[in-house]
Amino acid sequence: MKKYRILFLVIISAIGSSCSDEFTQIVPSNNLSSEEVFRDASRAREFLNPAYSGVRNTPWIELEYYTNNAVEVYGARREAASGLTAEASPVSVEWSTAINNIFRINEYFKYGFDIKYDAYNDVLAEGLKKRLRGEAFGLRAYYKWLLLKNFAGPSATDGTMLGIPIIDELLTTDNVNNISRSTYLESYNSIKKDLDSAYAHIDVLRYQGDGDVDGVLFTSRVSREMIWALRARMALFAASPAYGQISWEEAAQTAYDAIIEIDGGGLKSLQAYGNFDETDNIDHLWRRSFSNNGNLENNHYPPSMFGKGVGNPSQNLVDAFPDSNGYPINHPSSTYNGVNPYDNRDARFERFIFYNGQNDYRNAFIEIFAGGKDIHGGINKQATRTGYYLKKYLSADINLDSDQSSEPNKDFKVYAVFSRAGLYLDFAEAAIEAYGVNGKDASMAFSAREAIEVIRNRPESGLASDLYLDEADDFLNTYRDLVRNERRIEFAFEGEYYYDVRRWMLPLDELNASVMGVNVTKQADDSFIYEAKEVESRNFSDRMYYNPIPRGEILSSNALIQNAGWE
Repeated sequence: MKKYRILFLVIISAIGSSCSDEFTQIVPSNNLSSEEVFRDASRAREFLNPAYSGVRNTPWIELEYYTNNAVEVYGARREAASGLTAEASPVSVEWSTAINNIFRINEYFKYGFDIKYDAYNDVLAEGLKKRLRGEAFGLRAYYKWLLLKNFAGPSATDGTMLGIPIIDELLTTDNVNNISRSTYLESYNSIKKDLDSAYAHIDVLRYQGDGDVDGVLFTSRVSREMIWALRARMALFAASPAYGQISWEEAAQTAYDAIIEIDGGGLKSLQAYGNFDETDNIDHLWRRSFSNNGNLENNHYPPSMFGKGVGNPSQNLVDAFPDSNGYPINHPSSTYNGVNPYDNRDARFERFIFYNGQNDYRNAFIEIFAGGKDIHGGINKQATRTGYYLKKYLSADINLDSDQSSEPNKDFKVYAVFSRAGLYLDFAEAAIEAYGVNGKDASMAFSAREAIEVIRNRPESGLASDLYLDEADDFLNTYRDLVRNERRIEFAFEGEYYYDVRRWMLPLDELNASVMGVNVTKQADDSFIYEAKEVESRNFSDRMYYNPIPRGEILSSNALIQNAGWE
């Protein structure tokens, strides 16, 4: 075997506590040759673990600052306000993350399966080897997807829709620098091939029980749920206006098949949001790990709750939440009242956003008015710029007040890379585009409308009634807008809206709409006046529908072609 010098990584206990041995922190140890690593069963099993570290395990809140969903308390992100550059794309890091992990996985394919994984139990040894091979295929598919999701675009030379450099072997740096980008469809089919291989090796739909190969301890690893969910998401993107590589019918069928396999034949009611701390939430189709701390609360609680209030949701996003009957707030039948704008709203608004007044959350009264605790000049000189604070993903069980030390100051944080709600939304969007307002093929057991109804009527966090759904179902454009709005709400503060507006190719005037906020004035009778204000401008141009490949990668390569407009 040819010697490769590699940095062997070992596993130590997680920082903080966790629910299982599976959730661990990867740290470097010592340099070992490939022969030394891959002749030891325990080291070989652990070699693949660092490839999981590039899988996002927290919501990508920062990407919202490049849309009109939110701003950062510290000021405008330069790329959002003045325009992206090839050197300063907010997703540039995804290139090196994906490529480096693909290298590691390919090394595992080359050397990681020539040993016996358990010297004393042949059945266990073969079970482990089969699952690990499936994980390697699944992880490589995921990182290829990261590249495709972030960097696909039209060629700067001839406009061909390009995808990614397909690297399925262990190569030297020189060899890699000579690999060109394949077309989008070739890249898409390469990912499908890896997912098919993963599916053939992984027999587990969802890890549960206490088995040595398929037990709950392995929840964070690639499963068939993850494989189905990734198939559906990438099919949705491939069918979208920005790419147009497959039909909407194919995308709808892919998502439908995923739901049938995962849910056992039909749609399921969703779990309540709660504190986002349920480590065994059945709606989570894939998550890498979870933490047990108060970091999100420390960053995003309002000042009166001893937080930094970093993420400030916009009035644009607030206006996207319908009234309690499901009507858009500008609809003639809506119960929305601008005098009391936060009354009778979709319950997700209450769970996702801190607003002025009484909040059903630790019995908090948020003061976002002149002289209030949560405004500039209150407890903290640096306070919300929009009149709102982020609440989604925060736990009400965390108390940052040092004078109340008897209460906990940490809680589990669970973020799903793929969720059941996300899968239902993938199906609904593709189905209405494929089949119109009826939202399903004749052979399908449920429609897009039924999938959206499940999402909008989530227990404890849904609508009081959904009078609007039937009305929206009469018109394709109305229903398309409804589904897109549901994605905006459901994926709020996860970063998905950044990608959605691009693949939908929303008009430039929408993407350049200013980020709005609200000024709140308290009256002598304790009532409030709410007035809109502009917070930040946006500078979105045609070339920004597709992200640039990092310029350094283009310069170091002999073969990579940049996306149009970024050369």
